Amino acid sequence: MQLGPNQSLIGSRDFAERLATPALIVDLDALESNIRKMSSLVEQSGRKHRPHVKAHKSSLIGRRQIDAGAIGLCCATIREAEAMAAAGLSGLLVTAPVVTPSSVARLAQVRAQIDELMVVVESDMAIDALMSCLSADRPVDVLIDIDMSMGRTGLTEPSEAVRLANRVAKAPQLRYRGIQAYYGHLQHVPTLAERHERVAEQWRRLSGFIHALQSAGLKPDIVSGGGTGTYHLDLEFGPFTEIQPGSYIFMDKQYGAVELAPGGSPFKTALNVAARVVSVVQPDRVIIDAGYKAMATDAGPAMVASGAAADATYQFMGDEHGALRFTDHALRPKLGDLVRLVSPHCDPTINLHNQIHIVQDGQLVDIWPIEARGY
Repeated sequence: MQLGPNQSLIGSRDFAERLATPALIVDLDALESNIRKMSSLVEQSGRKHRPHVKAHKSSLIGRRQIDAGAIGLCCATIREAEAMAAAGLSGLLVTAPVVTPSSVARLAQVRAQIDELMVVVESDMAIDALMSCLSADRPVDVLIDIDMSMGRTGLTEPSEAVRLANRVAKAPQLRYRGIQAYYGHLQHVPTLAERHERVAEQWRRLSGFIHALQSAGLKPDIVSGGGTGTYHLDLEFGPFTEIQPGSYIFMDKQYGAVELAPGGSPFKTALNVAARVVSVVQPDRVIIDAGYKAMATDAGPAMVASGAAADATYQFMGDEHGALRFTDHALRPKLGDLVRLVSPHCDPTINLHNQIHIVQDGQLVDIWPIEARGY
């Protein structure tokens, strides 16, 4: 397997001096601590968790999550489900509606490889497509997708959820299991009190769907939703049987600005983007080799983790370049120096890279492929 230009540095303690950049760096101890911590919190709550692959897109990380107690993995894309299934990981939930014949055919191939596969539906077209490609001998579990005021996907009326759940329950190729109710738009509400107030409003909305389904003899065995930003509330107060956190394994600038739980976040920043200073010509900045193609741009600029003054400000300067600006008295890194940045948003940052460089005790111990990139 090709592991990129830094493969020869595995086992090296001076890897940072020779590291080809930009590169994703993950602290193994922090990663494993985050995985263990979430599993422990979920177990204490008496609930379950099905972490999101979209945060890492790596079967090696997915396997660690399952080994630590996760009941399976959420997959935002067909490609993620294919990659996890190819690695022998089961308990997969495809969290986005699948309606096209080509996508459903790919799902059927995934189902042939693993014992447990779930999908969400919100339309008759999706149900018809699934029924056309699947066999009653290997049915697929189905969750009805509910809109939690995101305005993205999911049903808005309890009566429609009941109607579709009835259709699913009668289809021999499908097994009705419950509902998905995800509120991604509330994951980054800054204060815990405001976030609690806003998710509680959605729980009340969700209770109407659950009551309607129960009244129709379609009580949901699974209520899946929640995420990293709401995990504390979801586990302590929410209506979920299982939660779908993803970013907790890495953390990023967005989640660093969120009051996750009383007493602070139990999760550590495990992911950095490593870059090198490639120009010092400008008097008020240095230029590094990490721009739009190295980091997500939807959550503002990156933050300096190490290698430059903590108050240095990052600025995107194009596809391949970024700038670090400094105060007048700040010590500037030199040409060729390595700088580590905290990603603005970890999920789409991961999707820009082919490998994760795994570091432990100052040594590059391994390089893991990000095999579930793309669609």
